[in-house]
Amino acid sequence: MGQHLPQTSPGHEKPPDIAFTREEIPLTVRNPRASRTLIDINELSRRLSIAKGTLYNWVYLRRIPYIKAGRCLRFDPDKVFESLRQCPTMNEAGRR
Repeated sequence: MGQHLPQTSPGHEKPPDIAFTREEIPLTVRNPRASRTLIDINELSRRLSIAKGTLYNWVYLRRIPYIKAGRCLRFDPDKVFESLRQCPTMNEAGRR
């Protein structure tokens, strides 16, 4: 048995078909670094040549900036490199 669909009234017209055109919109990039990409801990470990365990320790100590999305850690490489430049070296850290 077929399903009955509601009838449209004679005064109710079907909406007109709309033709979408693709216009060329000029894209201006103000800052090429504005579209930063985040990297995971494996990529950061590779770029810094540091063990992942060390990076997890630095995250725990809040030595490097990170973003946590659920259970995933993501890093902005520029901010991480800047924060590591500002940290004291091991020779200076051990002095009292």
